[in-house]
Amino acid sequence: MTQNWNPWWPWGQGNVNEPLSGDVSQWFRIFSPSITVEGRGDPDLEGRIVRDVATYGAQLGQISAIVLALADGEKAPAEEVGKLRAIVADIEKVKESYKQGALDRARAAMLALREDDPAGYAELLGSLKHP
Repeated sequence: MTQNWNPWWPWGQGNVNEPLSGDVSQWFRIFSPSITVEGRGDPDLEGRIVRDVATYGAQLGQISAIVLALADGEKAPAEEVGKLRAIVADIEKVKESYKQGALDRARAAMLALREDDPAGYAELLGSLKHP
């Protein structure tokens, strides 16, 4: 129910949501855009890595510092190498966890298919039994 919190406010009349009273996720996306990169990898896995471990910029920052030092004939900065090693280790953990969740994702997809399209479910089961 909309409250008439200010009678002169244009949204205060009728059955209309007042500003910011409903879903504002689109408004936030304007200020926090997401970038989708199409490639050979798994988008869900890539998203988890970028969201939970390190952004592409953070990964490239460490790599760039190391490569530029080596290009200049200097020793790779130990701090940057350490950060990169930590990022790589965390990425490997996310990948392993993601692999282990493959069965759960497949099971959930199969259950949804069985519920939404029993004929398609039966067809898929048949095709898996006889490749």
